[in-house]
Amino acid sequence: MVVDNISEFLINNKYRSKFLSIDFGLKNLGIAISDDTNLIAIPFKTLNELELLNQFPEIMREYNIYGLIIGKPYNLDGSTSKMIENVNVFIQKLLNIKDTPIYLIDERLSSKQFKKHDRISKMNIHEKSACLILDDFLALYQNYKND
Repeated sequence: MVVDNISEFLINNKYRSKFLSIDFGLKNLGIAISDDTNLIAIPFKTLNELELLNQFPEIMREYNIYGLIIGKPYNLDGSTSKMIENVNVFIQKLLNIKDTPIYLIDERLSSKQFKKHDRISKMNIHEKSACLILDDFLALYQNYKND
C-alpha cells in the first residue's frame, strides 16, 4: 500500500517498528535502516534489484521493519522524473512479495552530493543516499509524533 501522507503511513505502527529506506537506481539500490529509537538512519547494504527482491522478506522479518521509505525522483524544477516509472514498477514487485506500507519522499539530489567525494566508494554512495532519504523521513516522523 503506497500512501501519500505520514499519518496514513503510520496508522498501524503501534509497536514502534523500524523503517527501511531505499535509494532506487537502475544498477544499484542503497538501503538504510533506522535504529531502535527511529532517530538515526544507519547504512545497511547496496544490492541490485534481484538481490533485494530475494532478500526482502528476510530483511523485513529479521530487522522488524514496519514500512518502507522510497525516494521519489523529481527533476530540479519539481516535475516528476522519467525514472518514476521504474520506481513504480519496482514498488509493485515489492508489494507482490509482501504488502507493506510504502511512503514516497522527495529524493532530489540525494546521491549527487556524495558523487563529488572521491573517498566514498560507488557502493557506499547508494547507502549514504538511502540514509539521507531516511533522515528526511525520520525528521517528519519525529515532528508528527510530537504534535
